[in-house]
Amino acid sequence: LTASTNAVLRAFGIDPNSSAPTVTEEGIMMMVDAGEEKGVLDEDAKDMISNIFDFSDSTVGEAMTHRTEVGAVEDTASVADVVALSMREGYSRIPVYHEDLDSILGIIYVKDLLKFVGKALKPGISITSLMRPAYFVPESKLCSELFSEMTARRFQIAVVVDEYGGTEGIVTMEDLLESIVGNIQDEYDNEDDEFQREGDNRFSVDGTAPVDEVSRLTGVELPEGDYDTIAGLIMERLGRVPKPNEHPHVRVKGLTLTVAEMEDRRIARVLIEKAP
Repeated sequence: LTASTNAVLRAFGIDPNSSAPTVTEEGIMMMVDAGEEKGVLDEDAKDMISNIFDFSDSTVGEAMTHRTEVGAVEDTASVADVVALSMREGYSRIPVYHEDLDSILGIIYVKDLLKFVGKALKPGISITSLMRPAYFVPESKLCSELFSEMTARRFQIAVVVDEYGGTEGIVTMEDLLESIVGNIQDEYDNEDDEFQREGDNRFSVDGTAPVDEVSRLTGVELPEGDYDTIAGLIMERLGRVPKPNEHPHVRVKGLTLTVAEMEDRRIARVLIEKAP
């Protein structure tokens, strides 16, 4: 990234090692756009540089995993329940709650359970005795601030709360990094589940897919608004929550977005058709 940025600056006759304040953020972004046009930067590098500037203004609420997508266990669960959830979903850190997600007690680190492998567990052992303290942050906290705290204090997960103390979701170091570099695939992620190409101009995507990722997938710049996901865009255009077994559609920038699947009150799957 540094090499790419320096290449753009040199292309415009600016010494990247100079201490003189010669350019502004707006000026750098203009040079980045020009650098892409000249072939000095590829699209991924341009997006990353843009994301770095956006990162300083982004809030934790924008980067978090919403509570409806959080995998957690109640404090009455057994160690076997935790291990089963981890193996099924690939989670390495699992919140523990009392009665509901608004009362998170701590975090189970699956690696802390390795000491029990091959050993008989003591009868009645409680997972609350194995969990680590949870770190709580407001949804309005800046991503850049939380990133610095996570780096300094060496923790990987935080619980995001709203102004009333209720749980909004969780945010991980991976979530923060993805705000800059885009989606990070690990051995447990299945990208095919989130984005599926069903033809030259047809796509099936998860309702939680970020709008900017859908824009990149379809090549159509979708509008920004008070939403982060493709499901949020659809509900904003519909002005309501779709009913179960209903498949309404909206048209946006030449794309037809159809609700393909609902789970309770959540849009789980969206079919995207692009006009030829």
